[in-house]
Amino acid sequence: MASNTSPNRFFRFIAYLQIIGIILVVLGHSFHEYPDGEFGTSLLIYRMMHSFRMPLFIFVSGFLMVFTTLMRGSIPAWRRFAAGKVRRLLIPFITLTLVTFLPRALLSHMADDPLELSPRSVIYSLLYQDHLVIPYFWFLQVSIVLLLLTFGIILIARRFRINDLFTFLALIALYAILPHLDLGAGAFWSLRDCTSLALYFALGCAYARFMPAVDRIIPWDSVIFLLISALCWGFLFPLTEHTPFMPLCSIFGIMMCVSLAKLLEKHNLRFLDHLIGANYIIFLLSWYFNVITQQVLHHFTELPWWVYSILSLLCGIYIPWLAYRYMTRHPHSRLTAAANLLLGQSIRPPR
Repeated sequence: MASNTSPNRFFRFIAYLQIIGIILVVLGHSFHEYPDGEFGTSLLIYRMMHSFRMPLFIFVSGFLMVFTTLMRGSIPAWRRFAAGKVRRLLIPFITLTLVTFLPRALLSHMADDPLELSPRSVIYSLLYQDHLVIPYFWFLQVSIVLLLLTFGIILIARRFRINDLFTFLALIALYAILPHLDLGAGAFWSLRDCTSLALYFALGCAYARFMPAVDRIIPWDSVIFLLISALCWGFLFPLTEHTPFMPLCSIFGIMMCVSLAKLLEKHNLRFLDHLIGANYIIFLLSWYFNVITQQVLHHFTELPWWVYSILSLLCGIYIPWLAYRYMTRHPHSRLTAAANLLLGQSIRPPR
């Protein structure tokens, strides 16, 4: 990351885009104790941010899927690809759900969404979005579905020698109409969110596949383009909120973030570099520190909501980051080995 060679500059762009996404995710969770009775969802800044933060996160997932498979020459078989996603996504989901279930059920009297202490509740907490122990882990369910489904479609298309441009355009069209079809998608394995976010996943896939051509057309690393994207996003939000045209606003929000990441890389602005590599463990662990910070300060202090929202944001990012730092500095430790196994991490001792 220290050099300015082309590959490293490209990896820094991807890393910055991931970091922007995880900061927005943790920030959204830090508004939970806003005193509106709706977990902060009445705030304009929350609703505007919500218009693109999860679409951005799933866009990055699609981008990375194509970049790490199709664009590296050696395309894995579907079974090997699926095994990697089970290790990376499914095992942490199951591990943290089971570890957290008992304390959450015992403290249900303090929770906004109580859990019943029963075997049925354990099973439901693994299968249904509205019973999740850690509410935002629906993203892991959505990611697993879209990764396995999309990679399978791409492999089939390549087996039949279908042109990549046609394949990705077809994927975008198919995923764009999914929310408008009556597929019976509901809370089971977050299928409703799978259909609503699939378009952004396909756009991320397509951008990774055709990035050089797209970058020749769109001046991402221009401040003017960043401002235009931000203005379009801000203008479209009040016009499209709660309408079928909201994806257009979300796409401009994603473009704004891509432009920001490109500008950070172009101008060698490195203030986010210390977070590089920690985004996934921040995603997995931030909920615990968001909740603890907000609940303790809300119930036992007279601080205004915005103070413990800021503290919740900082704790949600930097306490998991400290865990990541420990793991990278102690790759031989048993804690690091356990995290690699149970939290889908990939920190290995240097050879």
